[in-house]
Amino acid sequence: MAVVRLLFRAELRQRWRSWLLLALLVALVGGLVLAGIAAGRRTAAAFPGYLRVHGFDAIVYSPTPQPTLSRLPDVASVTTVASLASGAPTCSCTHKISESGFSLYAVSSAELPRVAKLVAGRMPDPSAPDQVLASFTMDQDGVHVGTVMKVPMYSPAQEGAVVGDGNPAPRGPTLVLRVVGIEAAEAEFPGGSIVTNDLYGTAALARSISGRAAQNPIYFVRLKDGAAGLPRFEADLQPLGPSGGSDEDTAAATITASIHPQAVGWWILAGLTALVGMIVITQALVRQSAIEETDRRTLRALGVGSDRLFLVGMARTLFIAVVGAGGAVPLAFLLSPLTPVGEARLAEVSNGFAFDGLVLLLGAAAAIVAVLALGVGPVILSARTGQRSETARTTHPSRTAQFLTGLGTPPSVLIGVRHALERGHGRNAVPVASTLLGAVLAVAALCATSIFGASLSHLTATPSLYGQPFGAWVDVNELPTASNSLLTSLIHDRAVTGISGGISDDVRINGKVVDAVAGQSFRGPLLLTTVDGHLSASASEITLGATTERRVGAHVGSVVSVTAPRPEGGSRTSSFRVVGTTTFPPDFGAGGLGTGALFTFGGYFAAQCAPGPAHATCLKAVASNNPGVYLLRFAPGAEGRAALSRLVREYGSKVNFPVTPANLINFGEAVNFPLILGLVLIVFGLATLVHALVVSVTRRRRETGLLKALGFVRRQIAFAVSWQTTTVAFVGIVLGVPVGIVLGRVIWQAFAGNLGVLPVTVVTGWAIVAVAGGALVVANVLAVAPAVVASRSRPAALLRSE
Repeated sequence: MAVVRLLFRAELRQRWRSWLLLALLVALVGGLVLAGIAAGRRTAAAFPGYLRVHGFDAIVYSPTPQPTLSRLPDVASVTTVASLASGAPTCSCTHKISESGFSLYAVSSAELPRVAKLVAGRMPDPSAPDQVLASFTMDQDGVHVGTVMKVPMYSPAQEGAVVGDGNPAPRGPTLVLRVVGIEAAEAEFPGGSIVTNDLYGTAALARSISGRAAQNPIYFVRLKDGAAGLPRFEADLQPLGPSGGSDEDTAAATITASIHPQAVGWWILAGLTALVGMIVITQALVRQSAIEETDRRTLRALGVGSDRLFLVGMARTLFIAVVGAGGAVPLAFLLSPLTPVGEARLAEVSNGFAFDGLVLLLGAAAAIVAVLALGVGPVILSARTGQRSETARTTHPSRTAQFLTGLGTPPSVLIGVRHALERGHGRNAVPVASTLLGAVLAVAALCATSIFGASLSHLTATPSLYGQPFGAWVDVNELPTASNSLLTSLIHDRAVTGISGGISDDVRINGKVVDAVAGQSFRGPLLLTTVDGHLSASASEITLGATTERRVGAHVGSVVSVTAPRPEGGSRTSSFRVVGTTTFPPDFGAGGLGTGALFTFGGYFAAQCAPGPAHATCLKAVASNNPGVYLLRFAPGAEGRAALSRLVREYGSKVNFPVTPANLINFGEAVNFPLILGLVLIVFGLATLVHALVVSVTRRRRETGLLKALGFVRRQIAFAVSWQTTTVAFVGIVLGVPVGIVLGRVIWQAFAGNLGVLPVTVVTGWAIVAVAGGALVVANVLAVAPAVVASRSRPAALLRSE
């Protein structure tokens, strides 16, 4: 060991610069990988962490105060919020703010930080009635800190019309409110197609309009047992009077599911970065060992054994690994403020620098072990140098080069192809396999990225893929039946080519609360999108969203237990067979996309109404307690447009149109991960190619000098280098394009399947051609500098240097 320490210190003094560069490479790769893993964990934990601070299990709406609500056995806490009846606000904004989805609230200053997270600006002054927080969703309309908004209020006399879903003109006071901060409340996170725009003021706002504007209390409830306590809470709520409640946990599960693809994207990015990084690090370690081969031969001649040379080499590798891992941890920590992104960044309670000890410390240890494992092979080969003569080391000639020789290919082309495909031997050996692999990965990454982006664009532009194969939907507050006047007129209108009706309510499937929909077709097929299997067709069948299937532990073909509330009180449990996977339009009553369950009308009634004398009464009660929706598809062309116009004129605000769901827009942020991965692989591929050119030109100086001595002119030498890079790029295209297509399909299927939409992959030919052409152009651009250096070298000096 004394000899090993002596040799290690001697090599450290001589080669510390190259060792430090290798350690920096390890730090760069390790830092990027650890940052990606930590970002995934941070993204996945963002919304659950938000719910622990700002989340609620249920919201209770009541026209009268409910002072006993907090004394219910399952209630942990109750936050009282005043809902102020208002019309559409106006402001000097970039877009008009719609009254649909807009709400004005007032809450005490002590409770406001619990209800909403402050994103920007400051909290309102408790004594200032004109200061409010605006939801982050209003940023798209141009609302920011400092915006002044005018909000017309409904008078107390209009409260009945407003609660009854009337549409009178506000006759109360008009408030002038100034936005002092931007907030993010739980109900505002994307979970459907309607964007929620809220303003939150303090109790001073409610006092300032008391008696002059309609307002009702609503209660944000946190339960002791969370979602598990909802059935008991709903049962305890019924004796309190005419109160209504909403389940916030199911919506929260939908939001969490929409964020999850981002976390998966970070982990995939980290894994693929680690894979490519290990290839680059291995190549660098092989190159370092090759540089040290001369010293190894000298030491063996002086009597140093292979075992000691092996220990010296591993000591060098350990030094590089420890220093590199030590640099990877602070690099990952410095990158932490850049993540998470999008919706997860809004949800995260604490932004900025984050030290994930589990990932960073264990990751640093794993990086040390990985570098040691990667360095064993090169160290063994280096330690054995001298046991075989240089002439004993064989290299396999390229069959491609041999084929080109038989065709009488010009010398410049032949030499360039040989340099690209043949490693060489002895001191002229260059890393060929890793260079070709880097080119393949770079091309594959670009192809996969283009496929993912094209598939995502096709998805967002095709509503039928995410559960909206219809042109409009009508909200009717009654069960659709053949005697309904609207349904009758629709059936008689031949320009309406598809009519589906539905009702919705919450049920429990395998113990989990799920938004359920009962659908029936009145013309054409049921207007929902089938992802797998088929839609429910009998009273014993059920179709689930992909997210719901994972949540309740079901799959196509399995049997689930469904517990539905009975109109007269209590619940009824029955079994249904899962026959398919579907994706839901957000406001059809289900959670949207991969969240929800679909019954037939018969199955829905059977789940709530048992056979017997009271069956007819039960059916009537179910029908009266459930809102209905019509999904409509129109004939193409002028006839269909005319039918839609008539419908809008007659039913006005009850007619809605398909829009891209907000959680699908949030999912669109996942396209950043393939782009980042593509950039990482391109950088690694370019670095590998540049290194290969530099090493090739440097280590083949004697061959270049010999060629110039034999009469090769500068142009021929430059062309040889150009053909070398062209060959590398061509191999990358031939192998990388099919690999990229397969990789793009796999990534897209995984992301789309996780979200619960129909995964249609789009491969655009022009993008593949652009990738191939770009690879050839970049390869030849990178060859310019090495080609100039090689062509201007003097043959006599080159030969003497050897």
